[in-house]
Amino acid sequence: MESAPVQEARVLVLGASDTGKSTFLKQMRLVFGRGYAIDDCRRHQPHIRHNLLESLNKIVNAMSTFGVLQATHEAQDAAQRFANMELLKEYLQEDAQIDPCLVEQIRVLWEDPGVQEVYLRGNEYHLMTNAQYFITSAERILDENYVPNIEDILRMRFPTKGSFTSTYDLGDLRITMHDMGGQRPERTMWVNQQHPTTILLLASLSEYDQRVEEATEDKNRVQESLDIFEELLQYPPFEATPVILLLNKTDIFHWKIQHHSIKDFLPNYKGSENDECQGREFIAGLYRDVAVRHGRHFVVRFSEATNTDNFRAIFSFIRTNVTRNIMSRGGLF
Repeated sequence: MESAPVQEARVLVLGASDTGKSTFLKQMRLVFGRGYAIDDCRRHQPHIRHNLLESLNKIVNAMSTFGVLQATHEAQDAAQRFANMELLKEYLQEDAQIDPCLVEQIRVLWEDPGVQEVYLRGNEYHLMTNAQYFITSAERILDENYVPNIEDILRMRFPTKGSFTSTYDLGDLRITMHDMGGQRPERTMWVNQQHPTTILLLASLSEYDQRVEEATEDKNRVQESLDIFEELLQYPPFEATPVILLLNKTDIFHWKIQHHSIKDFLPNYKGSENDECQGREFIAGLYRDVAVRHGRHFVVRFSEATNTDNFRAIFSFIRTNVTRNIMSRGGLF
């Protein structure tokens, strides 16, 4: 008895910078690919240490910008250690000798009330999403024998430049995923991808209180993602391509909405100030309005790409939709 033919699909993974595209592809590799061997994990060590030290550098410099002082002399001395990122780069070299005082200085800084105040204002100076995770893991990350674990790698921030293609054989489905760089200059390459099976567009649910870091104009990141969404819907080769929208970073959104009111950044929001469900639906509705305006259908899911269990559930939904899209095309690639 002949086995069923393998269906083939091409999925474009798109979205603005720092929306979780690379994290989604890391999960694909972890769950369906070759995973992360010890040498692969070790290769990410300098990037993760850079995330840690750069986060501290940004917080310390933001304190100076905002005129917030450290509460103790110990914290002031510690802050000086992280004020110049160039001097910290010596700790990013292979086999770098880590100053044993560094971990204690990080602890003193993180416990400082002024640091905590400025950390809560991270949206004002582009502090990375997982700064707290890396700072509170400093003792482990700066250990001389440190090897990154899977969660470290999933939370690591390392912008994608250019496009990366990966293929996964999932039984009766072979899926090729194109991870396209999300920074503004990289997006010009998106239109070279002709007639994909599905577009997977990621947007950060938690970006409502942030401005576009690479923009010369003062622009909210939600509006940036909405503009990208609208551009995709209008591009002729994509006019018949189904779009799956993942509103990612639900965990960060859960924390943010307790501290930063949506109304302060998106004045049209009429829901309750700290209501997570109303806030999520409002942001999803902004994308729905764009789709309705262009007569396009799309599906939306809320996701937490760093959570492997959540990823499995989301990918099951994506796979079902991709298979349906293939069948609607008569099985053609």
